[in-house]
Amino acid sequence: MNPPTQHTLARFRVLSFAAFAALVFFLGVGRNALAAGPGSFTIKTKEIDEKNGEWHVKVRIDLAHPPSMMHTPMRFTFSKEAVDERAIMSKGADPVHHRVVLETAAKQIVGLDIDFADASGKVFKSTVFEFDLKRADGYFEAGEYVVGLSGQDGEVGSNQRITLKGDNPPVYRGAMDFSDNKSTKKGMKLQTVNSGIDGGSEGNEVAKNDTPEAKLPTTGEVAPVGSAPDMVPQGSFNRTAEEEAVHEHPGCGCRVAGLDHGSVGGGAAALAGMAFAFARRRRATGRRAALIRR
Repeated sequence: MNPPTQHTLARFRVLSFAAFAALVFFLGVGRNALAAGPGSFTIKTKEIDEKNGEWHVKVRIDLAHPPSMMHTPMRFTFSKEAVDERAIMSKGADPVHHRVVLETAAKQIVGLDIDFADASGKVFKSTVFEFDLKRADGYFEAGEYVVGLSGQDGEVGSNQRITLKGDNPPVYRGAMDFSDNKSTKKGMKLQTVNSGIDGGSEGNEVAKNDTPEAKLPTTGEVAPVGSAPDMVPQGSFNRTAEEEAVHEHPGCGCRVAGLDHGSVGGGAAALAGMAFAFARRRRATGRRAALIRR
């Protein structure tokens, strides 16, 4: 048996590579076919330029059978996978476009009523539908999206890819510079604040709303001007006529009628006489009792 030639080996390698490629292709198509729902869904505008903040989308929908209503509610699910970022890499430079892939695809559902009927009212299973996506909604921006369609019977066809083109707001990606170009000194910049009436370097100036008398002394010492009045008025030591009337009787200044200097002496003599008469009468009574006992 003759060994295989170089030509035979090369032909065998080519056939093996072709068989492997065919297998990968059919596996991919079969997986997509299993994942897809009944009917088909195709985006006719794969790449759309932005106009006045909007993107005009055109799709074709083919259902397995005509729907029950002329205007059928359906949902488009947009999954944002990548964003066209306009990055400013340095101060004063022009924005540069960067494709930024999102780790978690953000989703947005757009519900629309799709017309499957003609002017006569006849309903068909296929239609071509157009609608707009607005940047003002807050979700849509220039980038790449995966779009799915679902209706009353579930998913329709397989997911489609679409690219929205436009200029997103620029984002600064350069290094942040916190230095002040106007000053070479580091740290906080201090400024002198002087109103003109405090003891600063220009303390001899007068504020605009003050008079020249409001100047503060510049020598550092305060000199007295004039004399201050007494804390206790001099007239407080002079007695009034009412105070003179009760000079000898401090307190409430009242007198008891009949109790003056003369009346006090007479009263004392009267009391002494009464005591003497009482004692004399008591001695007489004692003598009389002694005579009776005898």
